[in-house]
Amino acid sequence: MGDDQLKAQAGSHEWLYIHINSTQDYVMSYGIEFKEFYFALSERVDHLLLLKHQYEDSSFNMHTYLEYVERDEIKNLVKDDVSSYGDFCWIDFEDEAGLNEMTGQEIAEILYLSHMKHHLRMPFYRKLNNRFVYLSTEDGRMNRTYYREWEDFFHMMGVSLPLKWSAHRSGKGLIIWKKEKALPPIPKKVIMSISQLMKEGVIISLQHASNAKGKVEIPVWVVGDYGNMDDLQEDFKAKVKKEPAAWFIFDRKLKEWNATLLR
Repeated sequence: MGDDQLKAQAGSHEWLYIHINSTQDYVMSYGIEFKEFYFALSERVDHLLLLKHQYEDSSFNMHTYLEYVERDEIKNLVKDDVSSYGDFCWIDFEDEAGLNEMTGQEIAEILYLSHMKHHLRMPFYRKLNNRFVYLSTEDGRMNRTYYREWEDFFHMMGVSLPLKWSAHRSGKGLIIWKKEKALPPIPKKVIMSISQLMKEGVIISLQHASNAKGKVEIPVWVVGDYGNMDDLQEDFKAKVKKEPAAWFIFDRKLKEWNATLLR
């Protein structure tokens, strides 16, 4: 799948929920889908060991008795409707030689990850040299994603948010907005400037964004720690009546992104 096709599949969620747990190296999110994650981070992903899935064209590893997708084949997985799988969980790995060295204890730990959607110990393995663990029960609805390097998360957000804004603007899930150019990625340092708010739990709302006077302004509200999106959606109705805690602002004249914190 080419870049344009991946961009064209940007999800149409009207808001994103992000809650960073920096002490345990994971993010809880709503609205970030696998295809967007992979589009932003494809250069940093080798092979995927599939822990829970419904993908039919995977390969089989005899040591772990688990299926996997080779790097060159991931583009075909991206085309699939992974949100229809139910559970969709994977861990990346560098090469099959390392995978074949996994101990029984390590295999048990990654099986626990996919079953409980939580770790027994930090899920980064020298033999796999993995950067990520991706755990979801319905892709894009509530994902727990582990990041070995936080830079990867901030990069992913900087790429994904402008794509999702453009998809929202089009109303059809398409990234190309006929009357205007797609927005550039948001620099990592701009995303990082509101990281303290993300540690509390935030909603980034596309439906409340504005596009006037040469600026795109996307509001951010602090909402707290949620594990149930139905509860969050109900509480968010009250939150939006208050002033946002921050804004992401793109100045079309200067062609620059900035973040403004209001608390």
